[in-house]
Amino acid sequence: MVCWNKLLLKISVPLFFIVFTSIVEAQVTDSSMFFNPIRDNIAQKLPPLEALIDSAIANSPQIQMDELNADLTRYEIISAKRQWLQHWGLDMIVNYGNYLYNDRDELTRLDKFYLSESRRLNYGAGIYVRMPIFYAVDRKNEINKKKKYREIAIVNREIHVRMIRQEVIATYNILMQQQDILKITNDYQQVADMMMRNAENMFLTGEIPPEEYARQKDYQTRGATDYALTIGRFNSAYTLLEELVGIKFNLINVLK
Repeated sequence: MVCWNKLLLKISVPLFFIVFTSIVEAQVTDSSMFFNPIRDNIAQKLPPLEALIDSAIANSPQIQMDELNADLTRYEIISAKRQWLQHWGLDMIVNYGNYLYNDRDELTRLDKFYLSESRRLNYGAGIYVRMPIFYAVDRKNEINKKKKYREIAIVNREIHVRMIRQEVIATYNILMQQQDILKITNDYQQVADMMMRNAENMFLTGEIPPEEYARQKDYQTRGATDYALTIGRFNSAYTLLEELVGIKFNLINVLK
């Protein structure tokens, strides 16, 4: 019995430390995902701006469509260069069977006909060429048109890349700006709440008239409204940036 207790003790102690370590690591990982826009700098929580732009370009369906169009035009150029082969062809005929002939006697010039039968194998092969004059004249122009379509597809991709870059940069800057505004509105709200508490005490003791109390209440309401609107704009910019770059940042906003 003592041996079993020692064995269980040897197994349970390392297992306890393994489980405890895993729990601690999980807690550290989870706590690092919490984000307070008032206290923390979101720029330090997100990947670098260039990495966000590269991710947005890589995950953009429009860019993928442009690349597919460029590949399609490349195949069309190859087909246009090979199109002359469609005017060339190979014919082959093979016949086998019994043939009946009703021949006239040409030797005696008499109106006599002879019915004969034979078993034959007939075959033939040949190459034909049917080249329209329009195609022969316009072939080079048709190939050049396909090349221009490919150039257009490549340019369209570059246009969309620039548009994505501008959109990501604008959204990123809006997110940074909204965080700064959020800090300002938070300070304003705290000051407005403090002044409102003082105004309530002074109003109860008759030190200020109702008009002054109403004015302080208006300041408090305005501060709370601006604070709520700024939180909404901040969260909207954060979500929009996630959609643009195709990455979930997995930050837990404690003010959300």
